[in-house]
Amino acid sequence: MQQINNNWLIADVGATTSRIAVYDGTTITALRIYRNEDHDGLEALLGDYCATAGERPSQAALAVAAPVDHDTVSMMNRDWTFSFDSIRAVGFDSVTIINDFHAIAFALPDFGDKDRFEVGKATHYRDGTIAVLGPGSGLGMAAWIEGGAAMYGEGGHITLSARDEREDRILTRLRDRFGHVSAERVLSGPGLLALHAAMHNESLSSPEEIFAEPETDAKQETIAQFYRFLGCAAADLALITGASGGVYIAGGIVPAYTDKIAKSEFRSRFEDKNRYRDYMQAIPTWVITDPVPGLRGLAAFIDRDLSASR
Repeated sequence: MQQINNNWLIADVGATTSRIAVYDGTTITALRIYRNEDHDGLEALLGDYCATAGERPSQAALAVAAPVDHDTVSMMNRDWTFSFDSIRAVGFDSVTIINDFHAIAFALPDFGDKDRFEVGKATHYRDGTIAVLGPGSGLGMAAWIEGGAAMYGEGGHITLSARDEREDRILTRLRDRFGHVSAERVLSGPGLLALHAAMHNESLSSPEEIFAEPETDAKQETIAQFYRFLGCAAADLALITGASGGVYIAGGIVPAYTDKIAKSEFRSRFEDKNRYRDYMQAIPTWVITDPVPGLRGLAAFIDRDLSASR
């Protein structure tokens, strides 16, 4: 197998699927998408990609759906644990691992109209800090800070709050089941199922089933409430980060159903901050429609951070 010294293997590793490609400093090529359940671990998945692609870049940059604050990385929604050393042993000279939403944050300044779907209309469109959150297998949050830095945390685990008595009752049922009800408990694939069960005492097998035909009243009510909660969480993130440049929605759920969010109360909930309504109305909201935002973010991270450090 040929080793390509100037190329990077880049991988966006989610809980359910992984997207892997090669970045040569200019373009992203050789994209392949894998179901994680088909592999015993990340090391095996990367080895399979290299064998199939017929080349092994000497450098690897990974964006993973997990906190990255130790040498050993344990994914929260996938039973995978790996380390910098175990990934390097696949055959790379150097390995960089960052959080998946940290990677997306690096791509935010580069998204244009072809990469996004606007939800509602803002009163202003400005430069500045840009935030992103994304319901998928979990709920990621990050921001691109004006001036050229990216930040991320575990914002998906903030406490979800209610806006009225009806939502109080929903959260009470969720607390009876989970104890602490984080935003991720509702704003994720598993969270969507939990929300439906709390609202209708009905168990469904997958998030896709909620969006699938037939569109029952119960399903429509769950979807509507999901977007209400998402609008509130997005607004809180905008306030915390000062995201005058806008808030993006990523993840595996919302981009697949842009028609649903467009018709929902997402934007009205986003703006509904009482004395800060004018402030919120000046912040645009978009859904990322680019199919590989994590890989684009890794490429930008390599260009802006890793290249500068060499």
